[in-house]
Amino acid sequence: MLEKDMYQSLKRHFKELGYEVKAEVLDTDITIKKDDLIIIVEMKKTLNTTLMYQGCKRQRICDYVYLAVEKPTIKQLRSKQFREKMHLVRRLQLGLIFVNINKDIVETFLDPKNYSLRKNKIKKRRLLKEFEQRHTAFNTGGVTKTKIITAYRERTLMIAYYLQNGPLSIKEIKALTLDYKCASILQNNYYNWFDRVDRGIYQLNELGRKEMLNYSYVIEEIIQSSKQ
Repeated sequence: MLEKDMYQSLKRHFKELGYEVKAEVLDTDITIKKDDLIIIVEMKKTLNTTLMYQGCKRQRICDYVYLAVEKPTIKQLRSKQFREKMHLVRRLQLGLIFVNINKDIVETFLDPKNYSLRKNKIKKRRLLKEFEQRHTAFNTGGVTKTKIITAYRERTLMIAYYLQNGPLSIKEIKALTLDYKCASILQNNYYNWFDRVDRGIYQLNELGRKEMLNYSYVIEEIIQSSKQ
């Protein structure tokens, strides 16, 4: 079982509890939000020091952190090794969730405590900003070597969508996308999708057209979400 296999069960569990759930937000496996409360879930197949360290890092940017692992056997739960790990998890004020993939059951084994160390407000604001700006939820938590649909990519795709029929000025693009900071995306041209035709006027190039086809499902989802 891979970490990504647990994602759908965890997503369903938290959505049923009334949370908004998104994956791979600024390198977090799962970010969960309800009102002003932010929770991060980091996943691994087994409970180990690497996962605990990841959890500790996340405590600086959110309210609570859970570690999610495949549900251990009864024998593993009763072992001295597991008890020692649980001692560390409690001391680190982390939560622990067990996931049974086959039965699609999520069990909260230990609730976290509020982390008392000073929060990194800048990183927390970045996390919240990325979470709020995402229109789609195509990412799966726990994946590696996979292109993540970030808010920046979504914004770039919408600019490309409006440029597909010909060059436009930055002013026209702002009016169409309602993205008043689109100029920086066009000028930086991070994905190399755009060509500058004249001062303040841009067009979509062949690479951009090709990528639009690859991400057509994302564009469709953004357009649908904007109508709601």
